[in-house]
This record gives sequence, C-alpha cells and structure tokens, in this order.
Amino acid sequence: MSQPASILEQLGNQWQWSAYVLSACFDKASNLAFALGDGSVRLLPADADHEPLAVQAHEGAMLSLSSGPQTGFLSGGDDGRFMRIDADGTLTEVAAFQGRWIDHVASHANGVMACTEGKRLHLYPDKGLPLVREFPSTVGGICFAPNGYRMAVAHYGGVTLCSTRSADSTPVSLKCPGSHLAVTWSPDSRFVISAMQEECLRGWRLEDSDALFMSGYSTKVKSWAWFNGGCYLATSGSPCAPCWSFKGRKGPKGREPLTPGESISALVTAVAGDPKHAILAIGYDDGQVTIAEPLRDQEVVIKPPGNGAITTLCWSSGGNWLAFGTETGFAGRLPVGG
Repeated sequence: MSQPASILEQLGNQWQWSAYVLSACFDKASNLAFALGDGSVRLLPADADHEPLAVQAHEGAMLSLSSGPQTGFLSGGDDGRFMRIDADGTLTEVAAFQGRWIDHVASHANGVMACTEGKRLHLYPDKGLPLVREFPSTVGGICFAPNGYRMAVAHYGGVTLCSTRSADSTPVSLKCPGSHLAVTWSPDSRFVISAMQEECLRGWRLEDSDALFMSGYSTKVKSWAWFNGGCYLATSGSPCAPCWSFKGRKGPKGREPLTPGESISALVTAVAGDPKHAILAIGYDDGQVTIAEPLRDQEVVIKPPGNGAITTLCWSSGGNWLAFGTETGFAGRLPVGG
C-alpha cells in the first residue's frame, strides 16, 4: 500500500539539485533564493509555480546569502566577490577582494550593505563612501541593529558594536572569552546574543551590559530565529528546538526554555519563525520538517524524514511562505498562510 502524500507534496513545490543547499532566503517582496555549494543560486519569484531560474553567481563555492536592502539578494563566495543578485537573475558585483573569502553578508532596509573578509568588515551605504573596520581576529558573524545605525560583529573574545555611518565613533566592546561564531540582535534592540564554539549561547542586556548564559545543548548552535514579534528566540543544537523567552526586563535569565519538537532519534539542525505569530518551523538531521505552535503544544509534520539533513529553513517576512533545503540538494517551498 502506498504512503499518503505529505503536506509538502500536497500543497508545496519540491526540487532536487546536484549540490548542497547552503542557505535559503526570502527578500521583502517574498522572492526566494536558494544558495548552493557549487556557487549557483536558484531564484523563484513570489507566487511563481515554474522551475527556479539557475544563475551562476560565483566561480567557486558560495559562502553566504542574505536578502538585499529592498528586493533581491546579496551573496559572498570563496572567489572573493561580493554580489548583488536581482530577483530576475541580474548579477552586479558590489566589491571584489582577490584571494579572500567573503564569509558573511547582510543588509538593512536603510540601504546599507555589509560583507566581511578575514578580520575586516566592509560597509556600503546607499549614499556616501564605504567604511572599513578591522577586528583583532576573524569575524565570526554579523548583524544589524533593528534601526540599522549599528552593527554587531562576533569574533574571538566577544562581540563589538560599531556604527554603520561614522568611522570616528567609538565601538562598544562586549567581552567574553572564547570563540563567537554568530550574533543576533533582539528585535526590540535590548539584547545581543552570540553563539559559541562551545555548546552554549552568551548574551548581553545592553542597558546595563548584564551578561546572559544559555546552555544545555547537545551540539553548538548553528541556526536560530526570532519569532512571535521577537518575544522568543528559537535555536537548533538539541533533540528539540529550545525557545528562550525575551519577555520582561530580564529576558531569559533565570528561565527555562520551551522545548517544542522533541525527538527521540534526531537532532534539530535548522529553525525558522513566523515573524508575527508564535509559530515555528523545525528541521532535523534526518530530513524531517515540523511546524510547531510552542505556546499551544501543537505540532504537525509537513515533510517526513529523508533526503538528508535539513541545512536551512526560512520564513517570508509576510508569513505566507516557508522554504527549506537539505545537504543532498533537495529543497522545497510551502504556503503556510499569513
């Protein structure tokens, strides 16, 4: 007897490509991009039902992908190129650094674009000259403050907050021993959180630099997502998707996380959250994808195990679409309502 069709098969689109899916990303118009390990990108306009457009963005491997300031995408590769990718496939080189790797890219709605190579952060404003900042060690991760005026930069020994508009402003140093591999800024601007080489998160409440420590993970955290209006931060790295509450002045300090998506046989490798609602997508190393409502303790499997570990999950900014990719090049897009 044949197995019943999954929710993905009934409602969504799915594709199989020949390369590892590094990242999936929606821009602000719900256009979708998949970055592949072979340097190519697959582009799918919002509401399109045709095959994604294949574009070779980099000569080597693609290392990073983000949405652009308005529409379209940004990418970085081991060919040293920082690229803008329009939704129609048009490629524009923003900058090139011969012999370097563009490890991280990001943008803000105010028009600022950013990339890193080695110890340096490069900022490209919508108007004016680029800014360059150098740090004591290789940059582990970057993110913009919600208002776009500052950027958090993770590196060995902590996180540095620096201006995106002035090279003369004094950076703020948030010190913590160890290797910091990623950083995120809470949507209400009150907290900065970093993911460590160790199986834990570190953080700071910015009003008084009070330190946060979140532990209990099985592996290091490689994926996280704010959801429900920024009230919760969901993370990978465990047989569930720990969701830390950032309600109230203290945030997660002294609180245990919610634990949706508990599995007895798989680890969570990717998470994505509905921007407005308390709904979370959870991907596992066995290929399963689940949608959970942590506050109501409800879950539904939208993709069964198979096709390799989930490497990326993303939710569109309007909450209408969910996309995923796996280590074997399998990918999908599913309408999830707004």
